[in-house]
Amino acid sequence: MYQTFDEITNAADTGKKSSVRALQAWQYLIARAANRQLVRYGELAKIMGYSDNRPLTPILGHIMYYCSQQGLLPLTIIVVNQDGTPGDGFTETPRTEFDSTRERVFDFEWFKVYPPSPSEFKHSWDEATH
Repeated sequence: MYQTFDEITNAADTGKKSSVRALQAWQYLIARAANRQLVRYGELAKIMGYSDNRPLTPILGHIMYYCSQQGLLPLTIIVVNQDGTPGDGFTETPRTEFDSTRERVFDFEWFKVYPPSPSEFKHSWDEATH
């Protein structure tokens, strides 16, 4: 029998739930990047089963910090507000470089990157926030 992200997240210890959800978001984001598509916060929240965007901040933070620490392009730059720009929590690229960086993210071969594990996401988060 298969497991769902809800089941795995609910069983995870406190402090590890966002790292599990980061893997879920990663899968969606690399697929959208490969198709050169932006992702709205509300769309991502809905796909992940959230009623609003608030849980996305630490989830996307895990991905942002992982990418930064691994020398990857900032994948989370494709997650945008209604105005087409990332939220204030996105700190990896100056606003003047959003368009050029986004194009590089779209061109990157994300499916060649072995997916990070929840523990790798957690480690990146811990390194960046502690």
